[in-house]
Amino acid sequence: MSKTSLKSLLAASAFLASSAAAGVQAQEATMAQVNQYAAEGAAMGQVTSVSQLRDVRPTDWAFQALQSLVERYGCIAGYPDGTYRGNRAMTRYEFAAGLNACLDRVNELIASATADLVTQEDLAVLQRLQEEFQAELATLRGRVDALEARTSELEANQFSTTTTLAGEAVFDLGSAFDGEVNGDPVDDDVTFGSDVTLTLNTSFTGRDLLTMDLNAGNIQGYGDRTGAPETAVDYEGDTGNDFVLDNLWYNFPVGNFSAYVGTVDLEADEIAPTTASLMDDAIGDYFGNGNPLSYSLVDGAGAGFNYQLGNNLNIAAAYLGEDDGNSSSAAGRRSGLFSGSNTSFAQLTFTPGDKLTIAGTYNRAYLGEGGGIADGNNAYTVNAFGVNAGYALASKLNLSGWAGWGFAEAISGGDDADLFNWAVQLGLPDLFREGNFGGVSVGGFTNVEASDSATNTTFTDTEDTPFLAQAFYRMQLSDNVSIQPGVFYIANPGGDDDNDNVWIGSLRTKFSF
Repeated sequence: MSKTSLKSLLAASAFLASSAAAGVQAQEATMAQVNQYAAEGAAMGQVTSVSQLRDVRPTDWAFQALQSLVERYGCIAGYPDGTYRGNRAMTRYEFAAGLNACLDRVNELIASATADLVTQEDLAVLQRLQEEFQAELATLRGRVDALEARTSELEANQFSTTTTLAGEAVFDLGSAFDGEVNGDPVDDDVTFGSDVTLTLNTSFTGRDLLTMDLNAGNIQGYGDRTGAPETAVDYEGDTGNDFVLDNLWYNFPVGNFSAYVGTVDLEADEIAPTTASLMDDAIGDYFGNGNPLSYSLVDGAGAGFNYQLGNNLNIAAAYLGEDDGNSSSAAGRRSGLFSGSNTSFAQLTFTPGDKLTIAGTYNRAYLGEGGGIADGNNAYTVNAFGVNAGYALASKLNLSGWAGWGFAEAISGGDDADLFNWAVQLGLPDLFREGNFGGVSVGGFTNVEASDSATNTTFTDTEDTPFLAQAFYRMQLSDNVSIQPGVFYIANPGGDDDNDNVWIGSLRTKFSF
Protein backbone atom coordinates (compact mmCIF):
# COMPACT_ATOMS: atom_id res chain seq x y z
CA MET A 1 0.00 0.00 0.00
CA SER A 2 1.36 3.44 -0.94
CA LYS A 3 1.99 6.22 1.58
CA THR A 4 -0.52 8.39 -0.27
CA SER A 5 -3.24 5.82 0.12
CA LEU A 6 -2.53 5.28 3.80
CA LYS A 7 -2.35 9.02 4.52
CA SER A 8 -5.67 9.51 2.73
CA LEU A 9 -7.20 6.94 5.02
CA LEU A 10 -5.61 8.47 8.10
CA ALA A 11 -6.79 11.92 7.12
CA ALA A 12 -10.34 10.73 6.72
CA SER A 13 -10.18 8.89 10.04
CA ALA A 14 -8.83 11.95 11.81
CA PHE A 15 -11.63 14.05 10.30
CA LEU A 16 -14.24 11.57 11.55
CA ALA A 17 -12.66 11.52 15.02
CA SER A 18 -12.70 15.28 15.37
CA SER A 19 -16.32 15.45 14.15
CA ALA A 20 -17.38 12.81 16.68
CA ALA A 21 -15.63 14.55 19.58
CA ALA A 22 -17.35 17.82 18.74
CA GLY A 23 -20.79 16.16 18.53
CA VAL A 24 -20.84 14.45 21.97
CA GLN A 25 -20.89 15.74 25.48
CA ALA A 26 -18.11 15.31 27.99
CA GLN A 27 -19.68 12.49 30.01
CA GLU A 28 -18.80 8.84 29.36
CA ALA A 29 -20.87 6.90 26.87
CA THR A 30 -23.23 4.32 28.32
CA MET A 31 -24.39 0.90 27.26
CA ALA A 32 -27.63 2.50 26.13
CA GLN A 33 -25.61 4.14 23.36
CA VAL A 34 -24.21 0.78 22.36
CA ASN A 35 -27.71 -0.68 22.22
CA GLN A 36 -28.99 2.25 20.19
CA TYR A 37 -26.17 1.96 17.69
CA ALA A 38 -26.63 -1.79 17.44
CA ALA A 39 -30.27 -1.27 16.51
CA GLU A 40 -29.39 1.40 13.95
CA GLY A 41 -26.45 -0.53 12.58
CA ALA A 42 -28.62 -3.55 11.91
CA ALA A 43 -30.53 -1.47 9.37
CA MET A 44 -27.36 -0.15 7.60
CA GLY A 45 -25.67 -1.93 4.74
CA GLN A 46 -22.09 -1.92 3.38
CA VAL A 47 -21.67 0.04 0.14
CA THR A 48 -19.04 -0.63 -2.49
CA SER A 49 -19.18 2.66 -4.40
CA VAL A 50 -19.64 6.23 -3.21
CA SER A 51 -22.18 6.68 -6.02
CA GLN A 52 -24.52 4.40 -4.04
CA LEU A 53 -24.86 7.16 -1.45
CA ARG A 54 -27.39 9.44 -3.12
CA ASP A 55 -26.90 12.34 -0.67
CA VAL A 56 -23.10 12.51 -1.23
CA ARG A 57 -22.02 14.70 -4.16
CA PRO A 58 -18.60 15.34 -5.75
CA THR A 59 -18.88 18.99 -4.65
CA ASP A 60 -19.01 18.02 -0.96
CA TRP A 61 -15.81 18.96 0.88
CA ALA A 62 -15.41 15.44 2.34
CA PHE A 63 -16.18 13.63 -0.93
CA GLN A 64 -12.62 12.43 -1.59
CA ALA A 65 -12.19 11.10 1.95
CA LEU A 66 -15.46 9.17 1.72
CA GLN A 67 -14.59 7.91 -1.75
CA SER A 68 -11.31 6.53 -0.44
CA LEU A 69 -12.94 4.88 2.58
CA VAL A 70 -15.66 3.31 0.46
CA GLU A 71 -13.92 2.28 -2.73
CA ARG A 72 -10.41 1.57 -1.49
CA TYR A 73 -11.02 0.18 1.97
CA GLY A 74 -14.68 -0.88 2.10
CA CYS A 75 -15.38 0.35 5.62
CA ILE A 76 -18.35 2.70 5.22
CA ALA A 77 -21.99 1.64 5.58
CA GLY A 78 -25.07 3.43 4.33
CA TYR A 79 -28.73 3.39 5.30
CA PRO A 80 -31.30 1.19 3.50
CA ASP A 81 -32.71 4.22 1.67
CA GLY A 82 -29.33 4.80 -0.02
CA THR A 83 -28.26 7.80 2.10
CA TYR A 84 -25.16 8.46 4.19
CA ARG A 85 -26.59 11.32 6.32
CA GLY A 86 -23.25 13.00 6.72
CA ASN A 87 -24.66 15.97 8.64
CA ARG A 88 -26.14 13.75 11.35
CA ALA A 89 -24.44 13.82 14.77
CA MET A 90 -22.70 10.57 15.71
CA THR A 91 -21.78 8.95 19.02
CA ARG A 92 -18.33 7.76 20.03
CA TYR A 93 -19.59 4.21 19.80
CA GLU A 94 -20.66 4.75 16.21
CA PHE A 95 -17.27 6.15 15.33
CA ALA A 96 -15.53 3.31 17.16
CA ALA A 97 -17.41 0.75 15.08
CA GLY A 98 -16.49 2.51 11.84
CA LEU A 99 -12.88 2.96 12.95
CA ASN A 100 -12.67 -0.71 13.86
CA ALA A 101 -13.80 -1.74 10.36
CA CYS A 102 -11.18 0.57 8.82
CA LEU A 103 -8.41 -0.66 11.16
CA ASP A 104 -9.15 -4.25 10.26
CA ARG A 105 -8.80 -3.35 6.59
CA VAL A 106 -5.57 -1.39 7.21
CA ASN A 107 -4.09 -4.32 9.11
CA GLU A 108 -4.88 -6.59 6.16
CA LEU A 109 -3.12 -4.19 3.79
CA ILE A 110 -0.13 -3.80 6.07
CA ALA A 111 0.24 -7.55 6.45
CA SER A 112 0.30 -7.98 2.68
CA ALA A 113 2.54 -4.95 1.90
CA THR A 114 6.27 -4.30 2.15
CA ALA A 115 7.29 -2.96 5.57
CA ASP A 116 9.21 0.08 4.28
CA LEU A 117 6.05 1.48 2.66
CA VAL A 118 4.62 2.27 6.10
CA THR A 119 6.34 4.98 8.08
CA GLN A 120 6.69 5.17 11.83
CA GLU A 121 4.59 8.37 11.79
CA ASP A 122 1.68 6.60 10.10
CA LEU A 123 1.71 3.81 12.65
CA ALA A 124 1.84 6.32 15.51
CA VAL A 125 -1.35 7.99 14.25
CA LEU A 126 -3.07 4.64 14.06
CA GLN A 127 -1.92 3.79 17.58
CA ARG A 128 -3.26 7.07 18.98
CA LEU A 129 -6.63 6.45 17.38
CA GLN A 130 -6.77 2.96 18.83
CA GLU A 131 -5.84 4.21 22.31
CA GLU A 132 -8.39 7.07 22.16
CA PHE A 133 -11.25 4.66 21.42
CA GLN A 134 -9.94 1.65 23.32
CA ALA A 135 -12.89 1.52 25.75
CA GLU A 136 -15.50 1.81 23.02
CA LEU A 137 -13.83 -0.81 20.84
CA ALA A 138 -13.57 -3.23 23.76
CA THR A 139 -17.25 -2.73 24.63
CA LEU A 140 -18.37 -3.34 21.06
CA ARG A 141 -16.17 -6.39 20.66
CA GLY A 142 -17.50 -7.81 23.93
CA ARG A 143 -21.04 -7.24 22.75
CA VAL A 144 -20.34 -8.97 19.43
CA ASP A 145 -18.77 -11.93 21.26
CA ALA A 146 -21.85 -12.21 23.49
CA LEU A 147 -24.17 -12.10 20.48
CA GLU A 148 -22.15 -14.75 18.69
CA ALA A 149 -22.28 -17.01 21.75
CA ARG A 150 -26.03 -16.48 22.08
CA THR A 151 -26.57 -17.16 18.37
CA SER A 152 -24.59 -20.39 18.60
CA GLU A 153 -26.69 -21.50 21.58
CA LEU A 154 -29.95 -20.75 19.76
CA GLU A 155 -28.80 -22.55 16.61
CA ALA A 156 -27.82 -25.59 18.66
CA ASN A 157 -31.15 -25.78 20.50
CA GLN A 158 -33.65 -24.43 17.99
CA PHE A 159 -36.74 -26.44 17.11
CA SER A 160 -36.08 -26.24 13.39
CA THR A 161 -34.17 -24.11 10.92
CA THR A 162 -37.32 -23.57 8.87
CA THR A 163 -40.23 -24.05 11.33
CA THR A 164 -41.58 -22.07 14.27
CA LEU A 165 -44.01 -23.41 16.85
CA ALA A 166 -46.78 -21.25 18.32
CA GLY A 167 -49.84 -22.16 20.28
CA GLU A 168 -52.72 -21.15 22.45
CA ALA A 169 -54.73 -22.78 25.20
CA VAL A 170 -58.27 -21.57 25.90
CA PHE A 171 -60.19 -22.32 29.09
CA ASP A 172 -63.93 -21.66 28.92
CA LEU A 173 -66.18 -21.40 31.97
CA GLY A 174 -69.76 -20.77 30.96
CA SER A 175 -73.43 -21.59 31.01
CA ALA A 176 -76.66 -20.99 29.13
CA PHE A 177 -79.55 -19.82 31.28
CA ASP A 178 -83.07 -18.42 31.20
CA GLY A 179 -84.34 -19.83 27.93
CA GLU A 180 -86.51 -22.45 26.26
CA VAL A 181 -86.22 -23.74 22.67
CA ASN A 182 -88.79 -26.03 20.99
CA GLY A 183 -90.50 -26.66 24.32
CA ASP A 184 -87.29 -27.80 26.06
CA PRO A 185 -85.47 -25.70 28.68
CA VAL A 186 -81.88 -24.91 27.77
CA ASP A 187 -79.18 -26.94 29.48
CA ASP A 188 -78.11 -24.50 32.20
CA ASP A 189 -75.33 -26.62 33.66
CA VAL A 190 -72.09 -24.70 34.23
CA THR A 191 -69.29 -26.29 32.20
CA PHE A 192 -65.55 -25.85 32.22
CA GLY A 193 -63.64 -26.96 29.13
CA SER A 194 -60.47 -26.32 27.21
CA ASP A 195 -59.28 -26.01 23.63
CA VAL A 196 -55.61 -26.23 22.62
CA THR A 197 -54.18 -25.32 19.23
CA LEU A 198 -50.56 -25.87 18.19
CA THR A 199 -49.49 -24.08 15.02
CA LEU A 200 -46.44 -25.04 12.98
CA ASN A 201 -45.39 -22.31 10.54
CA THR A 202 -42.73 -23.31 8.03
CA SER A 203 -40.99 -21.17 5.43
CA PHE A 204 -38.65 -22.63 2.84
CA THR A 205 -37.73 -19.45 0.95
CA GLY A 206 -38.55 -16.65 3.38
CA ARG A 207 -41.53 -15.56 1.24
CA ASP A 208 -43.72 -18.67 1.52
CA LEU A 209 -45.60 -20.14 4.48
CA LEU A 210 -46.80 -23.67 5.22
CA THR A 211 -49.34 -23.62 8.08
CA MET A 212 -50.39 -26.70 10.02
CA ASP A 213 -52.70 -26.56 13.07
CA LEU A 214 -53.17 -29.40 15.54
CA ASN A 215 -56.22 -29.05 17.76
CA ALA A 216 -57.54 -30.84 20.84
CA GLY A 217 -60.43 -29.86 23.09
CA ASN A 218 -63.43 -30.82 25.17
CA ILE A 219 -65.66 -27.72 25.06
CA GLN A 220 -69.32 -28.64 24.69
CA GLY A 221 -70.91 -26.34 22.13
CA TYR A 222 -73.45 -23.80 23.33
CA GLY A 223 -75.49 -24.53 20.21
CA ASP A 224 -75.90 -28.14 21.32
CA ARG A 225 -76.88 -27.12 24.83
CA THR A 226 -79.48 -24.58 23.77
CA GLY A 227 -80.82 -26.08 20.56
CA ALA A 228 -80.12 -22.74 18.86
CA PRO A 229 -77.28 -22.81 16.28
CA GLU A 230 -76.95 -19.05 16.63
CA THR A 231 -75.09 -19.51 19.93
CA ALA A 232 -72.01 -21.29 18.54
CA VAL A 233 -68.59 -19.81 19.35
CA ASP A 234 -65.47 -20.13 17.25
CA TYR A 235 -63.34 -21.99 19.80
CA GLU A 236 -65.81 -24.71 20.81
CA GLY A 237 -65.34 -28.33 19.86
CA ASP A 238 -64.95 -31.72 21.47
CA THR A 239 -62.26 -34.00 20.09
CA GLY A 240 -62.12 -36.12 23.25
CA ASN A 241 -58.86 -34.28 24.00
CA ASP A 242 -57.23 -36.09 21.08
CA PHE A 243 -55.17 -33.97 18.72
CA VAL A 244 -56.55 -33.76 15.20
CA LEU A 245 -55.28 -31.98 12.11
CA ASP A 246 -57.31 -28.77 12.00
CA ASN A 247 -55.58 -26.73 9.28
CA LEU A 248 -53.15 -27.51 6.49
CA TRP A 249 -52.45 -25.01 3.73
CA TYR A 250 -49.55 -23.46 1.85
CA ASN A 251 -49.15 -19.81 0.84
CA PHE A 252 -46.51 -18.83 -1.72
CA PRO A 253 -45.87 -15.99 -4.20
CA VAL A 254 -46.34 -16.37 -7.93
CA GLY A 255 -45.10 -13.14 -9.44
CA ASN A 256 -47.28 -10.45 -7.90
CA PHE A 257 -49.91 -12.97 -6.81
CA SER A 258 -50.17 -14.55 -3.38
CA ALA A 259 -51.31 -18.13 -3.97
CA TYR A 260 -52.89 -20.60 -1.52
CA VAL A 261 -53.28 -24.37 -1.70
CA GLY A 262 -54.75 -26.44 1.12
CA THR A 263 -56.27 -29.80 1.95
CA VAL A 264 -57.75 -29.22 5.43
CA ASP A 265 -59.95 -26.30 6.53
CA LEU A 266 -58.71 -23.76 4.00
CA GLU A 267 -61.19 -20.89 4.31
CA ALA A 268 -62.09 -17.93 2.13
CA ASP A 269 -61.25 -15.45 4.89
CA GLU A 270 -57.70 -16.80 5.05
CA ILE A 271 -57.22 -16.06 1.35
CA ALA A 272 -59.02 -12.72 1.12
CA PRO A 273 -58.54 -9.69 3.41
CA THR A 274 -61.53 -9.16 5.69
CA THR A 275 -62.91 -6.34 7.79
CA ALA A 276 -63.82 -8.71 10.63
CA SER A 277 -60.33 -8.11 12.07
CA LEU A 278 -61.57 -4.75 13.33
CA MET A 279 -63.40 -6.70 16.02
CA ASP A 280 -60.07 -8.22 16.98
CA ASP A 281 -60.70 -11.48 18.85
CA ALA A 282 -64.49 -11.57 19.25
CA ILE A 283 -65.91 -14.52 21.15
CA GLY A 284 -68.75 -15.39 18.80
CA ASP A 285 -68.39 -17.55 15.73
CA TYR A 286 -71.18 -15.64 14.01
CA PHE A 287 -69.66 -12.21 14.59
CA GLY A 288 -66.01 -13.16 15.07
CA ASN A 289 -65.58 -14.79 11.67
CA GLY A 290 -67.56 -12.26 9.67
CA ASN A 291 -70.39 -12.73 7.22
CA PRO A 292 -71.22 -16.46 6.89
CA LEU A 293 -72.73 -15.90 3.43
CA SER A 294 -69.36 -14.47 2.38
CA TYR A 295 -66.83 -16.72 4.10
CA SER A 296 -68.44 -19.77 5.71
CA LEU A 297 -70.51 -21.58 3.08
CA VAL A 298 -67.82 -24.22 2.42
CA ASP A 299 -64.26 -24.69 3.64
CA GLY A 300 -61.81 -27.52 3.27
CA ALA A 301 -59.61 -28.46 0.31
CA GLY A 302 -58.90 -26.19 -2.62
CA ALA A 303 -56.85 -23.31 -3.93
CA GLY A 304 -57.05 -19.55 -4.26
CA PHE A 305 -55.13 -16.32 -4.66
CA ASN A 306 -55.20 -12.64 -3.92
CA TYR A 307 -53.62 -9.88 -5.96
CA GLN A 308 -52.97 -6.28 -4.96
CA LEU A 309 -54.04 -3.89 -7.73
CA GLY A 310 -52.13 -0.74 -6.82
CA ASN A 311 -52.45 0.71 -3.33
CA ASN A 312 -56.22 0.64 -2.99
CA LEU A 313 -57.63 -2.48 -4.66
CA ASN A 314 -57.24 -6.18 -3.92
CA ILE A 315 -58.86 -9.01 -5.81
CA ALA A 316 -59.16 -12.53 -4.42
CA ALA A 317 -60.70 -15.75 -5.68
CA ALA A 318 -60.83 -19.38 -4.56
CA TYR A 319 -62.37 -22.76 -5.20
CA LEU A 320 -63.03 -24.82 -2.05
CA GLY A 321 -64.49 -28.28 -1.50
CA GLU A 322 -65.52 -29.59 1.92
CA ASP A 323 -63.07 -31.85 3.77
CA ASP A 324 -65.52 -34.75 4.19
CA GLY A 325 -66.35 -34.69 0.51
CA ASN A 326 -62.74 -35.66 -0.26
CA SER A 327 -62.67 -38.49 2.25
CA SER A 328 -63.07 -42.19 1.58
CA SER A 329 -65.62 -42.20 4.43
CA ALA A 330 -68.09 -40.38 2.18
CA ALA A 331 -69.69 -43.65 1.04
CA GLY A 332 -73.21 -43.17 -0.25
CA ARG A 333 -72.60 -39.48 -0.72
CA ARG A 334 -71.60 -37.44 -3.67
CA SER A 335 -67.94 -36.81 -2.87
CA GLY A 336 -64.72 -35.53 -4.34
CA LEU A 337 -63.24 -32.07 -4.84
CA PHE A 338 -65.73 -31.13 -7.57
CA SER A 339 -68.68 -33.43 -6.84
CA GLY A 340 -69.11 -32.87 -3.10
CA SER A 341 -70.17 -29.61 -1.43
CA ASN A 342 -68.08 -26.79 -2.89
CA THR A 343 -68.00 -23.08 -3.57
CA SER A 344 -66.43 -20.72 -6.08
CA PHE A 345 -65.57 -17.53 -4.24
CA ALA A 346 -64.52 -14.04 -5.36
CA GLN A 347 -63.91 -10.79 -3.49
CA LEU A 348 -62.97 -7.23 -4.46
CA THR A 349 -61.57 -5.13 -1.59
CA PHE A 350 -61.32 -1.34 -1.76
CA THR A 351 -59.16 0.53 0.75
CA PRO A 352 -59.25 4.25 -0.09
CA GLY A 353 -57.20 5.22 2.97
CA ASP A 354 -55.93 4.07 6.33
CA LYS A 355 -59.36 4.25 7.98
CA LEU A 356 -61.86 2.67 5.59
CA THR A 357 -62.06 -0.82 4.06
CA ILE A 358 -64.94 -2.06 1.89
CA ALA A 359 -65.23 -5.55 0.40
CA GLY A 360 -67.79 -7.13 -1.91
CA THR A 361 -68.05 -10.93 -2.17
CA TYR A 362 -69.79 -13.50 -4.35
CA ASN A 363 -70.21 -17.26 -3.80
CA ARG A 364 -71.58 -19.83 -6.20
CA ALA A 365 -71.97 -22.88 -4.00
CA TYR A 366 -73.26 -26.42 -4.17
CA LEU A 367 -74.47 -27.77 -0.80
CA GLY A 368 -75.47 -31.36 -0.33
CA GLU A 369 -74.77 -34.71 -1.88
CA GLY A 370 -75.96 -35.31 -5.43
CA GLY A 371 -75.57 -39.03 -4.92
CA GLY A 372 -78.17 -38.73 -2.21
CA ILE A 373 -80.90 -37.84 -4.75
CA ALA A 374 -81.79 -41.51 -5.02
CA ASP A 375 -81.78 -41.70 -1.22
CA GLY A 376 -84.18 -38.80 -0.90
CA ASN A 377 -81.56 -36.42 0.52
CA ASN A 378 -81.58 -32.73 -0.34
CA ALA A 379 -79.12 -30.69 -2.35
CA TYR A 380 -79.01 -27.00 -3.24
CA THR A 381 -77.18 -24.49 -5.35
CA VAL A 382 -76.65 -21.14 -3.63
CA ASN A 383 -75.82 -17.74 -5.08
CA ALA A 384 -74.75 -15.41 -2.29
CA PHE A 385 -73.55 -11.80 -2.22
CA GLY A 386 -71.97 -9.95 0.67
CA VAL A 387 -70.89 -6.42 1.54
CA ASN A 388 -68.38 -6.05 4.37
CA ALA A 389 -66.97 -2.77 5.69
CA GLY A 390 -64.88 -1.38 8.50
CA TYR A 391 -64.09 2.22 9.49
CA ALA A 392 -61.69 3.50 12.13
CA LEU A 393 -63.63 6.36 13.72
CA ALA A 394 -60.68 7.15 15.99
CA SER A 395 -57.49 5.51 17.23
CA LYS A 396 -59.49 3.78 19.97
CA LEU A 397 -62.85 3.39 18.28
CA ASN A 398 -63.84 1.45 15.16
CA LEU A 399 -67.06 0.49 13.48
CA SER A 400 -67.52 -2.52 11.23
CA GLY A 401 -70.31 -4.64 9.86
CA TRP A 402 -71.71 -6.60 6.97
CA ALA A 403 -74.80 -7.71 5.15
CA GLY A 404 -75.39 -10.82 3.06
CA TRP A 405 -78.04 -11.83 0.55
CA GLY A 406 -78.51 -15.19 -1.08
CA PHE A 407 -80.87 -17.51 -2.91
CA ALA A 408 -80.88 -21.27 -2.35
CA GLU A 409 -82.36 -23.30 -5.20
CA ALA A 410 -83.44 -26.83 -4.36
CA ILE A 411 -82.00 -29.53 -6.63
CA SER A 412 -83.51 -32.53 -4.84
CA GLY A 413 -86.08 -32.32 -2.07
CA GLY A 414 -86.59 -29.28 0.11
CA ASP A 415 -87.80 -25.85 -0.96
CA ASP A 416 -86.19 -22.81 -2.50
CA ALA A 417 -85.22 -20.21 0.08
CA ASP A 418 -84.18 -16.54 0.27
CA LEU A 419 -81.26 -15.83 2.61
CA PHE A 420 -80.38 -12.62 4.44
CA ASN A 421 -78.28 -11.65 7.45
CA TRP A 422 -76.54 -8.59 8.86
CA ALA A 423 -74.38 -7.37 11.74
CA VAL A 424 -72.99 -4.13 13.21
CA GLN A 425 -69.92 -4.19 15.43
CA LEU A 426 -68.33 -1.55 17.65
CA GLY A 427 -64.73 -2.14 18.71
CA LEU A 428 -62.92 -0.28 21.51
CA PRO A 429 -59.16 -0.95 21.47
CA ASP A 430 -57.20 -0.08 24.63
CA LEU A 431 -60.42 0.38 26.62
CA PHE A 432 -59.49 1.50 30.19
CA ARG A 433 -55.97 0.14 29.72
CA GLU A 434 -53.50 -0.30 26.88
CA GLY A 435 -53.79 -3.76 25.33
CA ASN A 436 -57.35 -4.37 26.49
CA PHE A 437 -60.24 -4.60 24.06
CA GLY A 438 -63.99 -4.15 24.38
CA GLY A 439 -66.63 -4.95 21.82
CA VAL A 440 -70.38 -4.88 21.23
CA SER A 441 -72.14 -6.62 18.33
CA VAL A 442 -75.74 -6.87 17.19
CA GLY A 443 -77.11 -8.70 14.19
CA GLY A 444 -79.87 -10.65 12.53
CA PHE A 445 -79.69 -14.13 11.08
CA THR A 446 -81.33 -15.25 7.91
CA ASN A 447 -84.90 -16.34 8.50
CA VAL A 448 -83.99 -19.71 7.01
CA GLU A 449 -82.69 -22.57 9.11
CA ALA A 450 -79.82 -24.39 7.40
CA SER A 451 -78.71 -27.89 8.38
CA ASP A 452 -75.70 -29.53 6.73
CA SER A 453 -74.89 -33.02 8.02
CA ALA A 454 -73.11 -36.05 6.63
CA THR A 455 -76.19 -37.20 4.77
CA ASN A 456 -78.53 -34.26 4.37
CA THR A 457 -78.77 -30.54 3.63
CA THR A 458 -82.02 -28.77 4.44
CA PHE A 459 -83.20 -25.16 4.24
CA THR A 460 -86.40 -24.65 6.22
CA ASP A 461 -88.33 -21.39 6.27
CA THR A 462 -88.68 -20.04 9.79
CA GLU A 463 -91.35 -17.76 11.09
CA ASP A 464 -89.17 -15.11 12.68
CA THR A 465 -85.68 -13.71 12.29
CA PRO A 466 -83.28 -14.71 15.08
CA PHE A 467 -81.55 -11.69 16.62
CA LEU A 468 -78.29 -11.85 18.54
CA ALA A 469 -76.43 -9.30 20.67
CA GLN A 470 -73.12 -9.85 22.41
CA ALA A 471 -70.73 -7.83 24.54
CA PHE A 472 -67.26 -8.78 25.73
CA TYR A 473 -64.23 -7.22 27.38
CA ARG A 474 -60.76 -8.71 27.02
CA MET A 475 -58.33 -7.87 29.80
CA GLN A 476 -54.76 -8.37 28.63
CA LEU A 477 -52.88 -9.39 31.77
CA SER A 478 -49.61 -9.82 29.89
CA ASP A 479 -48.39 -10.37 26.35
CA ASN A 480 -49.37 -14.02 26.67
CA VAL A 481 -52.34 -14.16 29.05
CA SER A 482 -55.81 -12.63 28.74
CA ILE A 483 -59.16 -13.00 30.52
CA GLN A 484 -62.35 -12.26 28.60
CA PRO A 485 -65.84 -12.19 30.15
CA GLY A 486 -68.69 -12.06 27.67
CA VAL A 487 -72.45 -12.29 27.45
CA PHE A 488 -74.82 -13.35 24.62
CA TYR A 489 -78.49 -12.53 24.15
CA ILE A 490 -80.52 -14.39 21.51
CA ALA A 491 -84.07 -13.38 20.64
CA ASN A 492 -86.26 -15.72 18.58
CA PRO A 493 -83.79 -18.61 18.90
CA GLY A 494 -84.26 -21.15 16.16
CA GLY A 495 -86.26 -18.58 14.17
CA ASP A 496 -89.41 -18.87 16.30
CA ASP A 497 -90.67 -16.16 18.63
CA ASP A 498 -92.56 -18.84 20.58
CA ASN A 499 -89.15 -19.86 21.95
CA ASP A 500 -87.99 -18.04 25.05
CA ASN A 501 -85.05 -15.70 24.66
CA VAL A 502 -81.72 -17.26 25.59
CA TRP A 503 -78.89 -15.77 27.67
CA ILE A 504 -75.35 -17.16 27.77
CA GLY A 505 -72.49 -16.11 30.03
CA SER A 506 -68.89 -17.03 29.34
CA LEU A 507 -65.49 -16.42 30.95
CA ARG A 508 -62.62 -17.24 28.63
CA THR A 509 -58.98 -17.35 29.64
CA LYS A 510 -56.40 -17.62 26.86
CA PHE A 511 -52.73 -18.47 27.14
CA SER A 512 -50.64 -17.92 24.02
CA PHE A 513 -47.08 -19.08 23.54
